[in-house]
Amino acid sequence: MLTVEQGIAASLYNLLTQVTRRVIGIFSLMILARLLTPEDFGLVAIALIFLNFVDVISQSGGRQYLLSRNNLEDYQVHTNWTMNFILKNSLALLLAISSLFVADFYQDDRLVPIILVLSLQVFVLSMQSPGIIYKYKNQDLKAIMQWNLVSRLVTTGITISIAVFYKSYWALIIGQFMVASSTVIMSYVLAPKVPVFSLSNFKPQWSFSKWILPQSLVNFGKTQFDTIYVSTIFDKAVMGAYNSIRYYGNIPATMLVKPAFGTFLAQASQFKNTPSYFEKQLQVVFYLIGIICFPIISLIYQQYDFLVLLILGQQWIGYAELLGVFSFFTIVVALNHVVANIAMLKDKTFMLLLYSIFAMIVQIVVLVAVDFEDVFELAKYKIAIDIFSVFIFFVLVVYLLVSKIAVLILSSVMSISVIFVLVSGFIAQQVSFYNVWVNFILQCTITLFIFGLLHLVTILLFKDKVHCFAYIHNLMLKLLKLSKDT
Repeated sequence: MLTVEQGIAASLYNLLTQVTRRVIGIFSLMILARLLTPEDFGLVAIALIFLNFVDVISQSGGRQYLLSRNNLEDYQVHTNWTMNFILKNSLALLLAISSLFVADFYQDDRLVPIILVLSLQVFVLSMQSPGIIYKYKNQDLKAIMQWNLVSRLVTTGITISIAVFYKSYWALIIGQFMVASSTVIMSYVLAPKVPVFSLSNFKPQWSFSKWILPQSLVNFGKTQFDTIYVSTIFDKAVMGAYNSIRYYGNIPATMLVKPAFGTFLAQASQFKNTPSYFEKQLQVVFYLIGIICFPIISLIYQQYDFLVLLILGQQWIGYAELLGVFSFFTIVVALNHVVANIAMLKDKTFMLLLYSIFAMIVQIVVLVAVDFEDVFELAKYKIAIDIFSVFIFFVLVVYLLVSKIAVLILSSVMSISVIFVLVSGFIAQQVSFYNVWVNFILQCTITLFIFGLLHLVTILLFKDKVHCFAYIHNLMLKLLKLSKDT
């Protein structure tokens, strides 16, 4: 039986690995963006669309099935490995065959060898040791995380070296392939187990997995349709810039917002059956969403030229506005994460599928119907659709599962941050220096200082009237006392 300490340690290893891998990815992309061209990134991004689609289809839920069993048996593991092997390699073969049609559609023969290598990568990943699932089941993750970090550092170094010497998009492809190969080698080093072809447990596993694929396909369409559409109507340089800057626009959400609210589901489950207290705690959560998300959006939107020049270099500056637009992913991801958790707490998971279908359909209809002048206009439509969809999701879930008045209250506590960040951002923009570094640091400092000061005054004035202000005030007092004691 797993102990609490093992669970905490596993969570910490996982968090550390995710953050470290993300940081490595950010810095490697910063270097590669200066060595390769937006067209190189666009060419690879087109191929990765098809690889990601294969990856989505091949996620049959087998791993979740095994991890959810009380006791893991070999026949279950071997059945999962066999199903995974058959599915992945069938898709790898289809991906390889499609390379000719993809290259013909995009009128670029370079896509054929790229997609063939990616097909081989799918085959390589299907060969992982069946024994690795026992490591995850027992939360014995330390060695896996250490290997992943070392592997990522080594493969990143090799990828950058290839880019330095050859200035070729193949650096990105080879880097991906090496990560996949390292993952397979690691599985046999840390958890050696000979694969056995077996389908003895096929029926129970398929019964568990059959509803996961539709949800995965819908989510793929919702999150990736814009990149697919960009790849069909714009050239590869624009596609590369759109895809790369979209990645950076998502970083605040993946590195800060999700971890900040990642424990909400577990914590809220303790008081979900006490409606009045649950609603009060939601006040705190949505107030914090505003405090965290809107300053990030404001600072990125104000400074997107400087940030793109700093991160990606001069050759990307023409696409800098995309970073300002994609900064709004921060609030979209935060609302989506928390509202989805509310639906799960209330056992209304069907609402998640309906939301995904609605968001996907709206996005497809609007993007196909509009004749875009440039990629910036398309990006603005994309973000506007995401914000509209997640707001509708928020209103429906809160209205139906919490209370009618909660929609107004939770919207209001978030809107406070919108007003404050607009005021603080406007004041900060009145200060300007010729030195871009001084200007960036000064405007960020002024914005955050005034934003924080306005919130502090609001908390002190209304702490006796609004629950979230009282909660934050008490938390501040506890932290102040703790700092004095230490």
